[in-house]
Amino acid sequence: MPSISDTIETAFDLSYLEFPKYPPTEIKTIGILGGGTAGYLAALALKKLHPNIKTSVIESSKIPVIGVGESTTTEIVPFLHRTLGIDPGEFFRAVEPTLKLGIRFDWGDPKDSHFNFNFFAGHQQESYYYEQSINNANWASVLMDNNKVPVVRQKDGSLLSLLPSIPFSYHIDNKNLIRFLNSLLKQRQIPIIDAEVVKVNLDEKEFVTSLETDDGQKLSFDLYIDCSGFRSRVLGQALKTEFIPFNSTLINNRALTFDMPNKGEIGVHTRCSTMDNGWCWTIPMRQENHYGYVHSTQYCDEETAVKEARAKYGHFDKYKMVEFRSGRHKQAWNKNVFGLGNAYGFVEPLESTAIQTAVHSIMTLCKLMPNNHQDHSSIAGINQEIAVTWDTFRWFLGIHYKFNNKLDTPYWKWCRENTNIGDAKVVVDLFKQRPPLVSSNFGTNSPYTALEALVFNSYSYDTLLYGQKVIPHDFKKPKMSKAEYEARVASYHALTKNALSLRELFDGDHLFEDGILEHLFEEQDTWIVETEA
Repeated sequence: MPSISDTIETAFDLSYLEFPKYPPTEIKTIGILGGGTAGYLAALALKKLHPNIKTSVIESSKIPVIGVGESTTTEIVPFLHRTLGIDPGEFFRAVEPTLKLGIRFDWGDPKDSHFNFNFFAGHQQESYYYEQSINNANWASVLMDNNKVPVVRQKDGSLLSLLPSIPFSYHIDNKNLIRFLNSLLKQRQIPIIDAEVVKVNLDEKEFVTSLETDDGQKLSFDLYIDCSGFRSRVLGQALKTEFIPFNSTLINNRALTFDMPNKGEIGVHTRCSTMDNGWCWTIPMRQENHYGYVHSTQYCDEETAVKEARAKYGHFDKYKMVEFRSGRHKQAWNKNVFGLGNAYGFVEPLESTAIQTAVHSIMTLCKLMPNNHQDHSSIAGINQEIAVTWDTFRWFLGIHYKFNNKLDTPYWKWCRENTNIGDAKVVVDLFKQRPPLVSSNFGTNSPYTALEALVFNSYSYDTLLYGQKVIPHDFKKPKMSKAEYEARVASYHALTKNALSLRELFDGDHLFEDGILEHLFEEQDTWIVETEA
């Protein structure tokens, strides 16, 4: 007769609940139309997570990839180095990213210079109550204001890295990233077909039967992933999938992009600065800064945009105008086509969502991969997950425009009066009633299923609303006393005095010579391991 301890062990045995994360499928071949960041990341993910599917990339060397600096969110770090298994050392040597602790917003109240949006939890309620600012809410924010990273020089001269505990993301030069990912596809034996698709063939049910190329090939797959960018060659043009515009929330449709020398200083944050007719990003690279004046052609022509940007940042000769539209297609998966990246939709550059949304869509596809094209429940789940996520990002970004009082130009007056924040209104109303939202973990107005929201959650809404001073008049006193709060802030500043700048970190090659990078990704007790999808 079994003992009590044996029966208890059996009663609590949950080993049979360990289901495979990535379900098997009858889909055997996938063709990805378009390289670029989204296409290459999708190919690498499918090769890694669904190795039985033969995945190929079709791209034309005649069609240029939009090459601007990329600012990312924290999801990219575990996705690249854990999910895809990309060696951090190879990545840093080849791509030369810089570290991003968050976003500095020159935004909100005209009496304030800025507020910080970072990836680390902090005491925002206390910071706002005692200082009417959230910029001392946590150590990461103080690091941002002092342009330092969480690597501290100790009294004996050795370095102590706290990167395992302080979430960060990357600033990436897109040209370097594309070159690196392309070489990685070749290393992992993922076929790349250099050809331009000139015709998409459909059957009587409007399923894609083949892609015809300019060199006479007829390429057929079980599933087609459209990564053709804003052209949306298959999902949009061939299948005529309905497009849902976001222009009642996001009216910008063009970005003026240019580069300027960084004069030896490498920033640790993306900077978003309010402009007369939109806003401008500053993305710091190792040798230069990448800029993008995002604006609406309803309020600003090219000459005006260039003149305003030069007046603020100095003279530049070379620039590009990048046109875009905000919105998404009604379905990501339609017939036997899956739209990804800009081919499916685009919100706008604010909050660095381009790669984040691509990663989310890739992981949703891999985790909910349908068994076949008759698996309507899985397809519906994929479509709902992705659509709701994009709509959540739309409403979240809308809050930036609705409550930014920095300038009183016609553009910003229109935004404050007319921006549709949709489902986020209930979040704003609750914040006004009982801040902070994080106290009740309310603020992610999206029923995520396959993936949890890592960035745009209740703390993120708190940051935006405190930062723009959207607060009730009867703001309650926090439990933490002023003396306790000031002691915490003093500790942040004391620690920051001994922290390194990014220039010091890179020039001393400390990531490699001091083993910081190796330790960061070998250690298991880190935010990177905890947040892997």
